[in-house]
Amino acid sequence: MRNPMMRRIKGYALVTVLWMGLGLLLGAAAFLSEARQNALGARAEIEAARALELARSGVNVALADLGRVDPSAPKSRRDGSWVELRMAEGTVRYAISDENGKVDVNVAPVQLLRPVFESIGQEAGFDAFDASNLAEGVVGIREQRGQLTLEQLLEEIGLNAPTVTIARRYLTSFNFSAQVNPNTASRTVLSAVPGLGPSDVETLMTVRETGGPVPRFGTASLWLQARDGPVYTIEAEARLTGGATASVQVRVAQEGLSFRGGKMLYEVLNTSIQF
Repeated sequence: MRNPMMRRIKGYALVTVLWMGLGLLLGAAAFLSEARQNALGARAEIEAARALELARSGVNVALADLGRVDPSAPKSRRDGSWVELRMAEGTVRYAISDENGKVDVNVAPVQLLRPVFESIGQEAGFDAFDASNLAEGVVGIREQRGQLTLEQLLEEIGLNAPTVTIARRYLTSFNFSAQVNPNTASRTVLSAVPGLGPSDVETLMTVRETGGPVPRFGTASLWLQARDGPVYTIEAEARLTGGATASVQVRVAQEGLSFRGGKMLYEVLNTSIQF
């Protein structure tokens, strides 16, 4: 006759073994899950680094484009138009924007700033009343504190990061004039010029396509001056075939620093990176 006590001990031992096995199984599953997450994280970091290098390649192509001096060599427009390239690891596009084609926040009057802020508001989600207050705020701050960078002024008036990104397309602190370059100004900036109507803007855009001279537009011509550079903004956006993306924005000035016994054509003033 079997001892009931022995049967009870064996039952406890079996349950203990089962619980230990379950614990080991759960521990192994947690370890494998953590290892998988680490592998995915490492892969994401590698993909992000590759996308960033591809975007930097786009910046280098843009610098070569910007530095072309041969009049017969193809050049992209300096008005922020995108140029797309296919490379081995994915696609990259770049745009070159002439800062003289933007409205300078340090010198432009409120009647030029207000319609630009209204256009920014249409993209960023604030109304014309707020746009007017922002334009007047810029003028008030610069009267009190003097010359500031675009980023300092936009921070002072309280714009968030996404709105600052939009504003940089139309505003600058590197034009140093209340006039804008009609050959490189965006449609948004041209539409903000006092006295320049929608049909005049379309005429200007057509003239730029054909390379003809800029016509005179009455009093609006006081706000227009065809002068290029010397400061440009380069934007490059890269997308790998696997889907990873990165973007780089570089502001450069003509006649840069001496370097290795030679001279760089453009000096990098600042760089911004996004993933």
